[in-house]
Amino acid sequence: MTTATITAGNISTISRHRITIREADDRHGRFETTLADGSTLPASRTPLLSAARYLLGEGANPSAVVEMRHASRPDTVAAFGKVGALAKLDVREDQTSGPRFCKWRPPPQDRA
Repeated sequence: MTTATITAGNISTISRHRITIREADDRHGRFETTLADGSTLPASRTPLLSAARYLLGEGANPSAVVEMRHASRPDTVAAFGKVGALAKLDVREDQTSGPRFCKWRPPPQDRA
């Protein structure tokens, strides 16, 4: 999988973004994400949230909507939300509680 920078049009003026997901080849709860322009994002366990962070980083309007569809059901919106709100979320779970939304924290930077 490669990440490509969005170049088609001005991303800040797009009001609705569409992503399509499919289960990654390793099949460990990770999903490959394809953006509407055909570019792909690295596999993720939270593809909608990861795509929102990517779009926001590329200059998307935080009020724009991102909708997720499964490759096997392209006519059905599986989940959606505002880019800015989704980018702030992550999913955590532990042995005593199921999955739940929490505040996203960037991964620690490598210290050389």
